[in-house]
Amino acid sequence: MKIVHLAETLEVGGAEKLVASLCRWQREQGQDVSVQCLYRVGWLGEELRKEKFDILLHEPGGKADWIASIYRELKRLKPDVLHCHNATAAILGAIPARAAGVKRIVVTRHGGIARPYAIRKELKFTLAARWCDWIVAVCEEARRNLIAAPFSTRRKIVRIYNAVCAPRPTGAELPVKSGFTLLTVARLSPAKDQQTLLRAFAIAKARVTDLQLWIVGDGSLRTELQALAQQIGLNGSVTFFGEKADVAPFLESADLFTLSSVTEGLPLSLLEAMAAGVPSIVTKVGGMTEVANLSAATVAVPASNPIALADAIEIMAQSRDQLPFLGTVARQCHAANFTFDRMAKEYAALYAN
Repeated sequence: MKIVHLAETLEVGGAEKLVASLCRWQREQGQDVSVQCLYRVGWLGEELRKEKFDILLHEPGGKADWIASIYRELKRLKPDVLHCHNATAAILGAIPARAAGVKRIVVTRHGGIARPYAIRKELKFTLAARWCDWIVAVCEEARRNLIAAPFSTRRKIVRIYNAVCAPRPTGAELPVKSGFTLLTVARLSPAKDQQTLLRAFAIAKARVTDLQLWIVGDGSLRTELQALAQQIGLNGSVTFFGEKADVAPFLESADLFTLSSVTEGLPLSLLEAMAAGVPSIVTKVGGMTEVANLSAATVAVPASNPIALADAIEIMAQSRDQLPFLGTVARQCHAANFTFDRMAKEYAALYAN
């Protein structure tokens, strides 16, 4: 089977990491796999190139130029499957793929598709979705939101939970920790709401003095977040590590994982923490609520509520003797629900169905 993945970029991010992992798994199964990018190839794309994957960057231009370029490449390659990742890829890729004779078109919406909807974008996506065979939501809440969207093609919408492989110790030098260490891994952006995390951490640290916070990720809000940390007196307690392709060393060292997002699909960083046996505190958005319902090692609190988040951090820090047990619970939940082999086989079934 010949499979083409169409993505906006392969920079380091949750959806992009999932695409790269799918490519590797599919090639191991004997499939002919390639990736086409719209904006940038990115770090993950360059890594795939080193592994001899065919990675194509469509030349930037207007939408008509992109659509024509996608059509020409798909006509040349004659793939059995086009797997679009997120709405823009489907809007630009689904119709030219059908015109080029692609047999199966699948699109995954990696985010939460939270209401209220971006009406213009969702209407464009709904039109493109008419040319797709399957529309995949990465959690149950996202599936419900897709079904409720204007003019949705409900019979095509399915849920496939995101998944990750259990991280392996890399032998890399572990970051130096002191006291009870919280870890967050996310893009520094409004959707991830690290402002609330910093304020919650400040409240919790006033009660539990040996707290430490590691922030792994980069983005448009880094300078603003660093200024906030200094403003509220967190110098020496918060470390900004920037973007890291490999977060395994941080997961090996951290005591607790946390995400303070205001919107999510099903973040891979949370699943990586579970697979590594790290208990979590998350906000009640998207698939994170579903993870909390499945695992006693994940606590969910209301979004944008620093007091609730601080209270949960304090409870975990004062119950640190329970961490080994909670780590086992987290690993068991990952093994039961979020293994990569399970997810990849569900996609393979869609390709064939």
